[in-house]
Amino acid sequence: MSKKKRAPSSLRSLRKQCTEISSDALEQVFLVTSPHITSTLATAILCRAIAKLGGTFHVSFERPIIGLETLNEHRARHEASSVIVIGIDTVGKKKLRKGKNYPIFVGGSSESEQVESLTLGTSDTIPAVAFLLAEQYIPSHDYELQIAAGATLFHTESIQLSPKPNKELVEQAKGLKLIEERKGIRLFGFGFLPLDELFLYSTRPFIKGISGNQKACDILLNEAEVPITKLRAPMSTLSNTEIQHFTQHLTSKLLEKIGPDIIPHILGTDFILTKEAETSPLRYLSGLEALAETAWARQEPGAALSVWIGDRGRALRDMIDTYLSHQKDVIAATLRLESTLKGVSTETSTSIEIPAIPDKLLTDVGRVALQSGIVSRNRPLLISSDDSTVITWMTDEIDMKQALFGLEEMNLNPIPTSTKSIMFRTVPPESREDLFQSLKAKFMNEGSS
Repeated sequence: MSKKKRAPSSLRSLRKQCTEISSDALEQVFLVTSPHITSTLATAILCRAIAKLGGTFHVSFERPIIGLETLNEHRARHEASSVIVIGIDTVGKKKLRKGKNYPIFVGGSSESEQVESLTLGTSDTIPAVAFLLAEQYIPSHDYELQIAAGATLFHTESIQLSPKPNKELVEQAKGLKLIEERKGIRLFGFGFLPLDELFLYSTRPFIKGISGNQKACDILLNEAEVPITKLRAPMSTLSNTEIQHFTQHLTSKLLEKIGPDIIPHILGTDFILTKEAETSPLRYLSGLEALAETAWARQEPGAALSVWIGDRGRALRDMIDTYLSHQKDVIAATLRLESTLKGVSTETSTSIEIPAIPDKLLTDVGRVALQSGIVSRNRPLLISSDDSTVITWMTDEIDMKQALFGLEEMNLNPIPTSTKSIMFRTVPPESREDLFQSLKAKFMNEGSS
């Protein structure tokens, strides 16, 4: 499909690439971005820089892999704007339209040597490139550095394995105390939700037997020796001694109830984004990631982008409310699925139907079904509602961009809803068997081989 590009050797060499971009290119900008979390955060950094420079911007979300014909169509519609493409691989070797100037590519790879020559960094350094572009033109950029470091950390998982520019970027943020490492509970809402709701509404991870079960949550917290007076208070209001005591007992009780495999998803390393308020769900990197993944699953990237850009008022409040409502609905649908599961399993995949639920829930219900073992974790899952189908998987052997490329060659129009799931809208029941067979032949066998 597309070829890899050699990674920059350091943050300094990457910065040198970025200094070649004139500030004139940020006066009127059309940004074309992947819905991937790192790309939307990088886009937010660039939007903030453009706004601070007094420029204007418009954002379009596209699949993480597009043809150069599509990009030329965008260029034709936005002749007067600079075009910046973030986190997208391109296919084809058609010459790019120039317009006001040639597009700038932040990360991504391409079959086209022309595109490669216009690309800053690689797919692994997208947040770093966005920060370095912003850094040149805005006097105060602590927030941008913090977000870029955060995006880098959950993109690479282990910063020790990431390219050198990423390590240097994170160390720079740590040196300025913009991001601090923290060990402990890493469930969404640690800083602001009541203790019992941390577990009641948890789907990242889904805690089997506890998520969605108020009685089980009360028993767990009682066994962990949490005082009754603290049950309705956020964890962050407890003293360090209380948190340590509670965490030790909680770990012991969870191991008795759910086994060791899920513990690292509940307890582990997290990062504090110090520029955020103590009660903000964005203060903890795990919370930011949970909100971002939910927005992507629900196909609401624009709402998330406004929060990343800096709206800490109504947009953030709406995002939190949507998140909590979404998790409640996902848990209800999962429990319903577990009790009435009807599906078809093969050696390569599992196909199930869960009628009358919104398609916005399918991605997370499918993820939870796989993670909790309701269906086999070793095979991709096709989960369908009334008129939509999502395919989701757990293996790292299936690359989402490669999957999109293969399915589009079959004239299907998949929509990525996470790094490991793809949605097909308006799939009538009579067509699902054809879709299932096509996916099995083209995609699932490849992933399970």
